Amino acid sequence: MTGPRSSPLRGALWMALSAVSFAILMGLVRHVGQDLHVFVISFWRFLFALLLFVPWFLRVGVNALKTSRLGLHFVRAIFLITSSVSLMIAILLMPLDEATALSFTTPLFAVIGAVIFLGERAGPRRWVALAIGFLGVLIILRPGEEIINWAAFLILISAITFAGVIITGKVLLRKDSPELIVAYLALTALPLSLVPALYYWQWPTGEHLIWLVLIALSSNLNMYGIAKALQYGDASAIQPYDFLRLPTTATVGWLAFGEGSDIYVWIGALVIFSSSIYITRREHLAMMEKKAELL
Repeated sequence: MTGPRSSPLRGALWMALSAVSFAILMGLVRHVGQDLHVFVISFWRFLFALLLFVPWFLRVGVNALKTSRLGLHFVRAIFLITSSVSLMIAILLMPLDEATALSFTTPLFAVIGAVIFLGERAGPRRWVALAIGFLGVLIILRPGEEIINWAAFLILISAITFAGVIITGKVLLRKDSPELIVAYLALTALPLSLVPALYYWQWPTGEHLIWLVLIALSSNLNMYGIAKALQYGDASAIQPYDFLRLPTTATVGWLAFGEGSDIYVWIGALVIFSSSIYITRREHLAMMEKKAELL
């Protein structure tokens, strides 16, 4: 194979950049969240993200924004806002490494959602992998230490709703381009995030604005790094490097907030992540088999 997709090293480097950006994003939200409400942070994050699309809007014009699935675009934006806000609240209440470890459950929920809403099939081995993945959640949470761990509950809500972002994205890709889907996510999320932000409104200071711009940049760089990594390898190839989010986030938690790391978090994260990798590879093999049947 020739071309950019033949460079797994570049894919790994882009995933490493994405992991560092994610860790910085988590640390910045923890810092700014001590002064500003998470709904306000979320609004400014989407505002700056939308501003980045202005050159694209000017280049393609209004006609390029036509879509027959406007309602689904709004549903996807609601999923994203819910996921983002839930994650932000949780990282104000729990160690960053634990929040990151639990966020690895997103692929597990995405598989369940795809089976329920998209009619995709999942064989016995994939269901066993899902069960093992959720066993990793129990290892992290260690039920019995607390009756209800609200922060962990919020992380799981974030993972479920981000799985909704993934599933609705798959549906939208049947008719809309990737560029249009990303652009509409920014367009629809901004007004929807403004409504709850107004209730908790706080005008950010000049220093806050700097942090908010950095939050938007690190957020976009996190997503951009994943998109670039996919240019050099498919999801099954780059998925193992996503685990880099855990050590980078743990490092930020240690350096910036003096957080220690729990061995159970790492064990549980490895169990969840191993399950996610297996599921991703199974999906890749199934897709390749379908392509071979069509040839």
